[in-house]
Amino acid sequence: MNGRKVVNVALTVAVLVGIVGLYRLTPTQKDIQEPVAVNGVVGRAVQTPRFDLTVEGVRVGRTLRLPGASKARDTLSSFVVVDAVVTATREPIHLASVRIQAADGVTYLGANRNGLDQVDLTGIEFAPDIPVRGSFVIELPADKLPGATLQVMEKSIFNDLEAQATIPLGVDTEPAVEDMVTMTKASES
Repeated sequence: MNGRKVVNVALTVAVLVGIVGLYRLTPTQKDIQEPVAVNGVVGRAVQTPRFDLTVEGVRVGRTLRLPGASKARDTLSSFVVVDAVVTATREPIHLASVRIQAADGVTYLGANRNGLDQVDLTGIEFAPDIPVRGSFVIELPADKLPGATLQVMEKSIFNDLEAQATIPLGVDTEPAVEDMVTMTKASES
């Protein structure tokens, strides 16, 4: 090959490498629309622009006792009760998106059981600067809890680039499952 052909091949390879590099660096639609994670840890407040969230602990049970209910709720998996304190920071809000993402990437949404709206934090309207202590309830198999992460957002839809409190629950081994977990009504701290 003469010098001109070598230069043409080298330039072609350089352009192709550049195209592949740019393609890999270009944000995808998912990157553009995904919520923005605000990371935290159990026991410390996670501060998002619209709310603060402190996870105080995690309880796991086969049945769930709600205040004022005549009988306990049961499940085919486990009830995971995440005890927390939430404070709205700017204006009244509701937390409409609560889920746990297991270590394998599977996401479990908050439980939608009759009567939970009276005690679960997703049923509360948070007033600014007033901390509310309560719990989130999610149904999932107890063996999915090690390595799981709680994800909480204000909106459940149209949440492009919204802040999402993301808190690893700190469960390293399969937790002990209680026969019954008792809920209390959410209350101002």
